Amino acid sequence: MATVNNSSLQGASGKIDGHVAYTVGNKTYLRKLAVSISNPRTEKQTAQRVKLTAAQTMYRAIRGSLLEKVHAIAAKEEERRSGYHGFLHANMNMFGQDDYIDYPRLVISTGSLQLPFGTKATRCTPEELELAWLDNSSTVTAQPSDRLLVAAIFNTEPYQPEVLETNVFCRQNGQASVLLPEGEWETAHLYCFFSAENRKRFSPCMYFTVSKL
Repeated sequence: MATVNNSSLQGASGKIDGHVAYTVGNKTYLRKLAVSISNPRTEKQTAQRVKLTAAQTMYRAIRGSLLEKVHAIAAKEEERRSGYHGFLHANMNMFGQDDYIDYPRLVISTGSLQLPFGTKATRCTPEELELAWLDNSSTVTAQPSDRLLVAAIFNTEPYQPEVLETNVFCRQNGQASVLLPEGEWETAHLYCFFSAENRKRFSPCMYFTVSKL
């Protein structure tokens, strides 16, 4: 794929001499059309289809949720086609055969806000996790009023990220308590991130995992 600098092609879309052109924001891209192959079911292609299907399954699970908004905003910041395409680009290679998911590397949240420094998680009780971090409030991308959010994926629903209900904890607080929900889960994958107070910007996520005691 190439970025088009030719002014006559700026804003073009559709097929052009064996290539397809499309425009995202102020940029126009040109990509060569795929050639037909005699064996569309090679091992590599099968693996790629598995990854794509799994990533699409997880994205469908976040539709209509705050996490869909997170990726839509990030796509605009990064001039990507959509939050859907950004999510697939970031996460497709985190999936594999037999429902393999590389949970620590999943990009559940992304964006232009900064993460705080030195974040640690401590299990206080079977139902409560305490987070602590160094307040780095100093710039427009790290405001004292930025709010902590926590998304979770439980082993009982491995493709279903959900944002947990928490009390309001801000970046300037330097700590927070997260209550773990009841249920039949044994392992919870947690993704902690921050949002601006108006929820128009978000940060990347930090990963922690906990097991039911």
